[in-house]
Amino acid sequence: MAQNPKAALLIHYYFPPIHSIGVLRNFYLAQALNKNVDKLKVLTTSNRNVLPQNNMKGLEEFDITVLATRDYRSRRKQTHFKESEKEKWSIKFGRKLIDSYPFNVWIGEGGSTYIREGIKAGSQFLTENPEAIIYSSFRPYADLFIGSKLKSAFPKSKWVVDFRDLHVDPMYKNVFLPSYQRSVNRKMLKKADLIITVSDGLANELNKTHSNVKTIYNGIITRAPEAKKFEKFTISYTGSLFGNNRNPSEFFKFIKIKIDSSEIDIKKIEIKYAGKDGVKFRKYIQEHNLDSIYEDLGILSHTKAKQLQQQAHLNLLLTSVTKNHKGVLTGKLFEYIGSLTPTVAVITGGEDPEIEQLLEQTDSGIAFYSHKSNGKKIMEWYNLWKEGKPKINDEAKIKNGYSWDEASAKILSNL
Repeated sequence: MAQNPKAALLIHYYFPPIHSIGVLRNFYLAQALNKNVDKLKVLTTSNRNVLPQNNMKGLEEFDITVLATRDYRSRRKQTHFKESEKEKWSIKFGRKLIDSYPFNVWIGEGGSTYIREGIKAGSQFLTENPEAIIYSSFRPYADLFIGSKLKSAFPKSKWVVDFRDLHVDPMYKNVFLPSYQRSVNRKMLKKADLIITVSDGLANELNKTHSNVKTIYNGIITRAPEAKKFEKFTISYTGSLFGNNRNPSEFFKFIKIKIDSSEIDIKKIEIKYAGKDGVKFRKYIQEHNLDSIYEDLGILSHTKAKQLQQQAHLNLLLTSVTKNHKGVLTGKLFEYIGSLTPTVAVITGGEDPEIEQLLEQTDSGIAFYSHKSNGKKIMEWYNLWKEGKPKINDEAKIKNGYSWDEASAKILSNL
């Protein structure tokens, strides 16, 4: 694009104040894009008024249109299913159904009323600004569907589609008739001017669907080091578990070995969990006889979860890969890096060079594998803590090249 567009229409079911990690990318990119356009409008769900809240500073700068929504989240008033619920056959079937086209349009997040209202509000904006950017984020599929319809009606616009996750996920096998789902996606996304995603691993999959796919990493917002760290050497995990694909067992096995050999003093270490899946996380703890050093903090606000990350001495990240599906850089990873606390990424299923590279470039942590544990670095951090010099990551190395303004500039330059 020769020059910055004058207007942008952002279609974000997930936008503050909904309490979800998914809103952060939407919100911060919206802030960055707002600096480069004369007029910006956000379309979002009326569920923002009933789902768990996480107000963000700066909302007043946006022109927000709330779309009437009657979907399953409106009735449940719950952002996510608990891990125990996900194991039920009926829930597994239902979630797979509402992830699959056309059910994801009819009864999935958003639903028909949200889609109808989105097309109506979007058309009003684009009638006045026909060359605007249309920006749709996935999830949910409804946002893509609205963007597709608006692009067809206003062909001079520039449609950007942002994938935080894959619609057809080869690891989670989350849809019925995956080949059919891909064919529907190819037909719809053919209209897009640009597809962006959060990692090269996802980009490799999306390249099968579209010719113009770019990786746009999340920006990293660093927070001042927490002056008051926990008294004990503290390992924290904040977030959810996804089936059996996020498994801390190898890391806990390492910790237990170091405790049994007295290299780590059991009286001076603790593990804290914050999230909705405490029951399942505790099972991993119990399998390695670490109950005495474990604390379940339950669900914390986003602000308190970030404080926990800063007060800890080590943040635990759990992810997994397959032979053909790697490089899934979660929003949680970038949030962890911003805490300036070292991160240990426990990766099951194989090695992930993209995560390793990001942690290495920002000097913010290590990858941990069953066959290549990198345990020496963990013991180095523990011994630094014993000496009264807990490891704090270098903010300058982290900020270099990972800002939301740079992410926004990359989007505009690729249109």
